Formats: sequence, structure tokens, C-alpha cells
Amino acid sequence: MVVRTYFDRNNTIIYNNVTNTGRNPVSELFYGGIGADNKYSRLLFYFDESNIKDLYTGGTYTDLTKLTHTLRLTNTGAFDKALLGSVTSDGKDRASSFNLILFPLEQVWDEGNGYDYSTSNVFLVGEAAISINPSNWVQAQTNISWSGGNGTFTGSTTPLATIHFEQGNENINLDISDIVNGYLTGDTNYGLGIAFESSLEITETGSYNYVGFFTRHTQTFYEPYLETVYNCHITDDRANFYLDKTNKLYLYVNLGGEPTNLDVNPSVQILDNDGVVYSSITSSAVTHVTKGVYCVEVNVTTSSAATDCYIFNDVWSGITINGVVRPDITMDFALVDSGNYYNIGNNDTMPQKYGFNVSGIRREEKIKRGDIRRVTVTARIPYTTNQTSVIDGLQYRVYVKEGRNELTVIDFQDVERSYNYNYFLLHTESLIPNTYYLDVKVTSNNEVSTIKDTLSFDIVSQSELRISQ
Repeated sequence: MVVRTYFDRNNTIIYNNVTNTGRNPVSELFYGGIGADNKYSRLLFYFDESNIKDLYTGGTYTDLTKLTHTLRLTNTGAFDKALLGSVTSDGKDRASSFNLILFPLEQVWDEGNGYDYSTSNVFLVGEAAISINPSNWVQAQTNISWSGGNGTFTGSTTPLATIHFEQGNENINLDISDIVNGYLTGDTNYGLGIAFESSLEITETGSYNYVGFFTRHTQTFYEPYLETVYNCHITDDRANFYLDKTNKLYLYVNLGGEPTNLDVNPSVQILDNDGVVYSSITSSAVTHVTKGVYCVEVNVTTSSAATDCYIFNDVWSGITINGVVRPDITMDFALVDSGNYYNIGNNDTMPQKYGFNVSGIRREEKIKRGDIRRVTVTARIPYTTNQTSVIDGLQYRVYVKEGRNELTVIDFQDVERSYNYNYFLLHTESLIPNTYYLDVKVTSNNEVSTIKDTLSFDIVSQSELRISQ
């Protein structure tokens, strides 16, 4: 499941200037000038990580090492290469070959409600909206100065990350997993800042050098956000348990029809065709994959079974839910000859061909933002009557259209493979109201096939979910 967390506050503060530009649709980062005119700006932003934290503490995200968070900001010059090396409307040079740094904020601050920082630089039609209410270069809140010095820090703070720009029109796609995972485990989140390197900020130039990014107040689709991806893919091998291969067996726990975590990890015994214990797996070797889903890895060698089609059992013990002890759970799986997996010889396998049906969302359905949909992807076997298959190598992508262009919202992600169907979860609270399209991609024997516009749907606004919409 891919989750977007949009900014709750952002502001661009200017050196030795108390003007607030918190509601400007563009963050104008610049440096330069000579003598008394030498100045620079810094972008401050804050996102609320509570939704991600709820998924972590609630057991949906169980392994922080598989949880990645990417900061994404769109460069205002990313759409037209003709802007490279040009001059902005107010005379600033578009910067190139520079570094930006990411730094932490150390206290609570307010966004403010200003738009412009001078009457000569008006982004909105009409008079400039000038405000000196904090936050600004001097104060985080009214009568509260920045604890780290004016501008939030004096330049001696060690950067959390450095981002290099070669042309100057690149977007920011920065992995900040360690920082955000720290927030999930107890670190305080006051927000982050982006600035030119300290040595560059104070560089004197004949003209100001500029790079711009869309802020949360943009009226375009390019609002900045944090993208969270849980890289823990379900690949259930119960239906195709090959000998001499490490297979995964899953236990799915539901309480009243809802996925529910056990109080503690269960243990597992693998019994052979005669009911003799083949392997005992302790609870520490059982992986808690996600909410209500547990997994073990099992390898049965050919020497342990005379032939395929033998039925083995997996017995799950220590099943306790909310203090209620439940009986052992016994399931079975059929052994499949390893020759069906290790296909070695002069027979090159042809790519598998499928048709696809998508359910869980109706075509052109209007979905209220905030729903979580389980979307099933059914692979139909060609030239058969209603025969389907649960397959590997299946991915999905979600995007919007802007004219003839496609703007990726969720880049290709693996589709889960459970025991009896393929599916993925779509978290619609992360989707800005718009019309979305779904592609399905399958990879088989080095052949990659993409089925375009498998589905389209609309996300409709729910203003209570996000004030900025």
C-alpha cells in the first residue's frame, strides 16, 4: 500500500526580512546580491506523520526496515527546458550546478498568511498581500524567536541530507526513511527545512540565483508530499509448493471479518504425509508480515518425499487474540515435483499470456476520498472458459492525464499473491480529487506486457479530510 502525506505547513523565509510568504503557491529559493543587497531564502515545511504512525503501531507496518519514505517536491522549471539558464520575470538567474541541504527544525512554528515579500514581486493578480506575522526570519511564532538563531539556524547545523542539482530544473525525490522512521519510534517532528549550502547562501553575485518549487498552496497537481511505501510483498506458495525450493506459507487472521494481529507470534510444525514432524519452527522464526498476516519459509527436499502429490500439513500453535486462546490451526499443501520449477534443458519456456479483469472498483466509479479499497486483479487464461490463475510478476500503476501526458501518482507496485487470488490495497486518502487511471503490467520469461487504462475512477473531495482542498 502506497500512502501520501501532504504538507500541513510551509513557508519561505528571507534573510533579515520579517515578511511572511507562507501562503505563496511557489517557494522561491534564491541567493546572491552584493553588499547590503546580499540575501537568500529558506523553505520550511511540516507534515503530520500521525496517519503513518497509526499504521505502524496498529501492526500494518511491522518491519521498519521495509518502510521507505520519499520526499517529493516539483520544480517549477521542470516542464520547459527552454527555461534552463534563462532569467525569471523579476530578473533572477535560474541557478544550475548547486547543492541544497535538508535540515531539522527544533521548535513549533506557524505558517502565516502572507503571499509576497515585496510589492515588486507579486504572484497574485492585484495588490501584493504583505504580512509580517510569524513565522519569518526572526520569529517562529508571535514574540517567540527561533531557538537556533535567526533563520532557524546560523549555518553550523549538520545537514540531514544534501541534494545536488546539475541543470537546476530537477525535482526533489529524496529518501528520508531514517528521519521519518525516527518520528514513528519517538523522535519529535517539528518539521524540516531546505536551503542552499551555507557557503553558497552568503556568496555575492551580480544577480540573484533562483530555483522554485511548488508549495502546498499551488492550484496545480504538483503539490509536495511524502510518499510512504511498505516493501513487504505477499507471495503465498501454498497452491504451488515446489520441492527443493524455499516456499512461503501464510496464516491469515481475521476477527469479525477484519484483519487482526495475534497477541504474540505463533509457532509452526510441518508434518509429512505420515503425520511425522518434518520441521518445527519457533515463534521467533515466524514473520509478522502485516496486519493479520504471518509467514514462514519452508523447504522440503526431494529426498524427503518419494514423489510429488504428497500432502503435508502445517500446524500453527499459540493462537491468542485479545487474550482469548484459540485451538491449533491445521492446513495442508501439496508437494509439486521440483522439475516443474527448475526447468533446465533445451526447452525454452514461452511467455505466459493472460487477459485481466479488475474488480473492487467499478469503471468510472466516484469514490469518496478516504476509502481503502481491496482491488482484485484476475488473470484469465486465454482460449478457456472462465479459467483463471494466480500469477507472479504482476504489477499495477495509478496515474492521471494532463492532455496527452500521463502523470504518475503511484509508480508500478507489486500486486499481492495470496493463496487464491491477486490483489492490492488502494489508499484513497492519499489521492487528490481527480480522475485516475490504472495500468496492469505482467512480466513472463523476460517479456513485459502493459495493459493500458484497465480501469478509471474519480476521487471526489471530502473537505473534512484536508482543509487545503
